[in-house]
Amino acid sequence: MVELPVTLFQTIEMLVRKPPASEFAGVTVMPGKRGGAAAFMLAFAALLASSLLFPGPKARDAVASNFKRGMGISHVMAWAPVERGAPTNFVYPPFSYPNPAFTNELKELRRVGFDFVRFAVDPGPFLQWQDSRRDDLDRMLIEKVQQILSCDLSVVVDFHPSDMNPDYLGEKIATGAEVPLFRQYVRLLARTATTLGALNSPRVALEIMNEPPPRSDVWQPMLNAAYGAVRQSAPKLWLVLDGGEGGNLEGTTQLDAFTNDSNILFSFHYYRPWQFTHQGLAGMAAQYLTDVPYPARERPMQESIEATAATIAGANLTSTQKRQVEAAAREALESYRASSFDRATIKQDFDTIARWAGQHLVPMQRIILGEFGAMNNEQRGLATRQSERLRWFSEVREEAEAHGFAWATWVHSGSIGFSLTKRAERPALDPAIVKALGLE
Repeated sequence: MVELPVTLFQTIEMLVRKPPASEFAGVTVMPGKRGGAAAFMLAFAALLASSLLFPGPKARDAVASNFKRGMGISHVMAWAPVERGAPTNFVYPPFSYPNPAFTNELKELRRVGFDFVRFAVDPGPFLQWQDSRRDDLDRMLIEKVQQILSCDLSVVVDFHPSDMNPDYLGEKIATGAEVPLFRQYVRLLARTATTLGALNSPRVALEIMNEPPPRSDVWQPMLNAAYGAVRQSAPKLWLVLDGGEGGNLEGTTQLDAFTNDSNILFSFHYYRPWQFTHQGLAGMAAQYLTDVPYPARERPMQESIEATAATIAGANLTSTQKRQVEAAAREALESYRASSFDRATIKQDFDTIARWAGQHLVPMQRIILGEFGAMNNEQRGLATRQSERLRWFSEVREEAEAHGFAWATWVHSGSIGFSLTKRAERPALDPAIVKALGLE
């Protein structure tokens, strides 16, 4: 494959790109119009990008990046507990994970080959508290950022709404650009951006919001407002942007208006096929799915249908509920088998993102697979075909790297099922997962 130097993309971008209509809050961000020779050059660039969709190693390496191989961290500041009997009041102080244990975990991540962490932070306490308590939270966050940097790891500060407090769910925060709670959230982002920007480090990034729940068209004006406020506070800080609809790849391809900003990482999450990655997760459509194969035709689906039926039979459900759940589960499993989901499907999905990036002259290193993971039901005392789970991790990671994307897997510990430690309650990473991620 012919390699197109990144410098040529950059030269074309300088000639044809205009800055967003405004970089300030309250003004809609719109891509600039182009005409004449500039339009011709843009068309020429798009043609080259489409024919050279995946730049070669030299081109990829020409774009400096401190964010290549990452681990999600949720057990330190992502789950702020609430008071017993007062579910809308956070416990103070909300976060108390011991620094020595965290340092040891960070050093181990760096040792095996990770170069950044995606550090999940519950915004709820930052929104609820003011004055001295709020100042304490700001100090705590910046201390954690500095702790991560001191272990030779880059960091994405990921504001990650949790479900611990019903007043601060993602659905409550992201209800509209003019809603008071969202405007308060924007002020939180701007304040945090100022603090992070003062570090003047290319190894620090701020993620606007994890998996924004609204549709892309509803999320867009909120993202415009957040982006404008953050850029006013920290013009050069690395930002991570997620599209609407829960951060899926379709939402990411709606972020055209921000492609002129060279200090943005465009994020998408990948948990396909959900029948496999979320099997056994309570509260989800895949809650009762059991022994689901990967790839979809790796084994007879009847094995999973029978195992799922046994799980449902032992569930605390009425007879009517069991019949309904079993019918829905069978339909989900048969649909999955009919999809023939395998590595080729993953490649096709990632091609979609890469095509969008190529069309908008976004270097592939600025696309980040911000989350991917699959349930390990052994942590809950249930059977898991580890060879298939490890194959899924390996193939998703390999496809991300083949496309030139950065990636961050989910999650280190503290989340039973998705934890990548050998045991959910212990800090040592599962060596098999480390190998599947191409590390050590």
